[in-house]
Amino acid sequence: MHESHDPDHDRLVQSQLVDAFTRERFAEMFVSQSRRAQLGLMVAAALIAFIWYDRTQSVAALGWFITLAGVTAWRYHFTDRLVRRASPERVSLRIAALLALNGCMLAVPLLAFDRLTVLERSAVSIILLGAATASIATTSGYRSVFLAFAAPMLVPLALAWAWVSPKDGASPVGQYGIALLILVFLVFMLSVARQAHRIVEESSRFRYGEQQLNRELSLALEAASDANRAKTQFLAAASHDLRQPIHSINVLIAALSLRALDAKSSEIVALLETVTGTLSQQLDSLLDISKLDAGIVTPLSTPLRLDEIVRSHHASLAPVASGRGLDATLGRLDQVSVMSDAALLTRVLSNLTDNALKYSPRSGSIRMSVQRDGDDAVLTVADTGIGIALHEQEHVFREFYQVGNVERDRSRGLGLGLSIVQRLCRLLEVDLRLRSASGQGTTIILRMRAVHPVAAPTTTQGRKPTSPRGLKVMVVDDELMSRDSMGLLLRELGCEVHLAADTEAAVSIARSHTLDVVLSDYRLRDGDSGLQTLHALHGIQPAIRAALVTGDTAPDRLRDAQAVGVPLLHKPVTLPQLMTVLVPLE
Repeated sequence: MHESHDPDHDRLVQSQLVDAFTRERFAEMFVSQSRRAQLGLMVAAALIAFIWYDRTQSVAALGWFITLAGVTAWRYHFTDRLVRRASPERVSLRIAALLALNGCMLAVPLLAFDRLTVLERSAVSIILLGAATASIATTSGYRSVFLAFAAPMLVPLALAWAWVSPKDGASPVGQYGIALLILVFLVFMLSVARQAHRIVEESSRFRYGEQQLNRELSLALEAASDANRAKTQFLAAASHDLRQPIHSINVLIAALSLRALDAKSSEIVALLETVTGTLSQQLDSLLDISKLDAGIVTPLSTPLRLDEIVRSHHASLAPVASGRGLDATLGRLDQVSVMSDAALLTRVLSNLTDNALKYSPRSGSIRMSVQRDGDDAVLTVADTGIGIALHEQEHVFREFYQVGNVERDRSRGLGLGLSIVQRLCRLLEVDLRLRSASGQGTTIILRMRAVHPVAAPTTTQGRKPTSPRGLKVMVVDDELMSRDSMGLLLRELGCEVHLAADTEAAVSIARSHTLDVVLSDYRLRDGDSGLQTLHALHGIQPAIRAALVTGDTAPDRLRDAQAVGVPLLHKPVTLPQLMTVLVPLE
C-alpha cells in the first residue's frame, strides 16, 4: 500500500522544524549577547546603588550591590553552559528563569523608594525602564521571556509610585499618573516585543530555507562530483581496455607494412591502417579530455602569425573538403600576430573545421577568416551546414553531445570535438562565441589579444631520423599480446629485442645485456609499474633511453607519468610515434 501524501501534515512538520530552528537561533543570540548585557546591567545596578546609599547611608545598598555582582559573575561564567545544555523545548524556560532572577534583584532597591526624593525616584525609574527596553534585543522579543525580566521590575515600580507618600510638593494624583504610565509603557513594550519577535521569526524562516537550499545544493554538487568521478573512472578503464588490443593490431599492421606485399595485400593493409587510425582518433579524443581534466596540458606561448596558421590549415583542409564535395575557402586574412601555443591553437582550428565537415551537406562550404578588431585578433570559422537550434546551443559543448545524431553515426565521432575546443580556449584565454540557427549554418568566433607583428614562419628542410637497425631494445609489458606484437615490429625494424613481463625480469635482463632503449608499459600487474621499472634500470644502466607506453587515461595516472619527465606514448602507438623514441633526429 502507498502512503497518502498529506499537505497539511507536511506544513505542520515544516512549521515545527522552523520553530525548533528559531529557538536554536534564540539560544545562540542570547548566549552571544549575554556577557555584554551583564556588563550593562552592572552599570545600571551601580547607579541605583549609588543613589540608594547616597540618600540612606544604608549598608543594605552595599550588600545588595555585592549580592547582585555575585549573581552577575555566576551568570557571566555559567549562562553559556546552562542554556546550551537545555533541551530545545525547555531553553526558553531556562532563559526566562535566569532573567527573572535579574529582574527580581533589580527590584530590591524599591524597598527604599519611600526614602528617596522625587528626583531620585525619577532617576531610578528611568534606569529600570531603560533596562527593560534594552532587554527586547536580548530576549529576541519572546513575550514570556521579556515579561520574566521586565515585569518583576516595572510592576513593583508602578506600585511603589502609587503607594509611597508624596514628597517635595508632589501630588498623589501625579504619582498615580506615573504609576499608570509605567504600566502602559509595559503594555506598549509588549507590543514592540511582539513585532521584534515577528521579525526574528521571519529571519529564522528565511535563514532556515537558505540553509536547506544550501544543504540540497551541496548534496547535488556532491552527487554531480561523484558522477563525474565515476564517469572519469569508467572512461579511463574503458579506454585502457580498448587501447590494449587496438595497440597490438596497430603494431602488427605496422609490421606488415614493412614487408614486401603484393598490390592486393598492400590495399588491405592500407584499409586496416585507415580503420585503426579512425579508432585511434576517437580514443585520442578521450585522452585529450583526460589530459585537460588532469591539468597536465601546459601551453607553450610564442608569437604567432594567426593568418599564417589559418593559411597553413586551409592548405591541408581544402583537399579533404573537396573529396567530400565541399568548398573550403579563405576570407579576409589580416596580418595579425598573437601570443599562443601553435599546436593547441591548430588543434582548436582542426576540431572546428572537422565539425564543419561532418555537419555540412555536399555542395556546402567552409570559410575561414582573420581580422584585426582594435587590440584583438578575431578568427572566424563559418559553414553552411545544418546549423544548431537555439535550445541546443547551450549543450553542444558538453561531452558526447551531438546535434542530429540519434542513430550514433560513428563517422561523426564521439561528440568530444567541441568540448575539447571549449577547454582549450579556456586554457589559451581565447573568447569563444557561437552564432547559429537551425538550417542556416554555424559560425564560430575566436577572439584573442593581438600582439606586435612577427615575421611569417619560414619553412625549413625537415630532419630525417636515422635507422633503428641494430638498436638493443627491451619491451616491458604484462600483456602477452602487446609484448609479442611490439617485439615483432621491432624485429622487423632490425632491432635486437628483449621481452620482460615485470620489473624483476627487466632487471635480470639489464644485468646481463647492454640496452639502448626501454619501452615499458605504465601499469603492470601485482602493484608493479613502469615507473619502478625505469627507476631500477637506470640504476643499472644510467644511459638507457626510455619511454612509458600506456593505455591508461585516468587524470591522476597522467599527472604521475608526466612528473617522471620521460616520453609518454599512448596506446595504440603508431610507427612514426615509435620512431621518435627509437632514433634521434639528424
